[in-house]
Amino acid sequence: MSDTFKTAIKLSVLRMLEPLARLLIEAGIGFGDFNTLAKQAYVRAARHSDGTSTVNYSRITVLTGLTRKDVTKITKALDAARQPDHPLQALERDTGATRAERVLRGWWTDPEFFNERGSPAPLPLRGRKKSFAALVLRYAGGPGEFAVLQELLRAKAVRELPDQQIEVISRTFATVHWDESGVQTVGERVRDLLQTLHHNLHHPHRPRYVRFVVNSAVDPKYVPLLLRNLTDQAESFADGFHEALTDTQRTIRPGSKPKEAHRLGVGLFVIDESTVVEPTDKSRKPSRKSG
Repeated sequence: MSDTFKTAIKLSVLRMLEPLARLLIEAGIGFGDFNTLAKQAYVRAARHSDGTSTVNYSRITVLTGLTRKDVTKITKALDAARQPDHPLQALERDTGATRAERVLRGWWTDPEFFNERGSPAPLPLRGRKKSFAALVLRYAGGPGEFAVLQELLRAKAVRELPDQQIEVISRTFATVHWDESGVQTVGERVRDLLQTLHHNLHHPHRPRYVRFVVNSAVDPKYVPLLLRNLTDQAESFADGFHEALTDTQRTIRPGSKPKEAHRLGVGLFVIDESTVVEPTDKSRKPSRKSG
C-alpha cells in the first residue's frame, strides 16, 4: 500500500472521527476510554478477518500493532463477553435493531398480534397471549414491557387508548433523544453505512446500492421548502419499501429453534449544513490602486 493511499485513508478516517469525537466529548467520554474501545475494535476486526474459531495471538498482534499482552487481555475480555447474560452479547443478538424497533417490527409482521382484518391489533399491556408484554417477550428477548412502551410513546409510534389498550400507529421508530436508545441507534446506523461502503470497496463489480445527491450551493431562502419536499418524498419511499420488506410471507417468524435469516434494508437521511460559495477569479472586483 502506497504512502499516498495511506494518507488518503487517514484523512478519510479523520473526517469520520471528528463527529464521533464531538459526540464522545458531549457524553463526557475522554480519549482514554476511546483508546480502550479502539483497541477492542482492532482485536475484534482482526479475529473476524481470520475466519476461524481459533485465536491466533501472533497474527492479531502483527495485524493490529498491539502488544501481545494487550491482545491476550482483550481477547479474554471478549471471550467473557460471549456469555449469554453479558450486555455486549445482548447487543450482538440485536443485529442492528434496538428493542423498541424489534417490537415494532414484530407488531407489524406477526399474525398472532393481528386483528380479524389482518392488521396490527390494539393490545392490552399485560397478559400471557396477544398482549404487549407477550410481544416484548417474543421480539425483545425478555421482560421490560414498560420501558419499551415509554420509548415507543416518546417516538410517537404507539398511543394509549381510553380502554387501556395500546395501539400502534407508525411502522417506524426513530429517537432523537440524548439517551441510551438514541446513542445506540447512532452506532447502528453508522455501522450499517460503513459496512456497505466497505463491501463496495472490496466488490466494485457487485456493489450494494449507495447514492448521495448533494448541492453545496443551495440558496438559504429555499432550504425550508426543499427540506419539506425531501422529507415528504423520502417518507413516501420508505413506507413503500417498509411494506415490501415486512410482508408476512417474506418474514421468518421466531420459533423454538434458531432459523437462518437475512438482514436487508435501505437507509435515508438528510444532509443539512452551512457552506460558503467562494467567488471566482472573474467575479472578484479589482482592488483600487492608491496614488
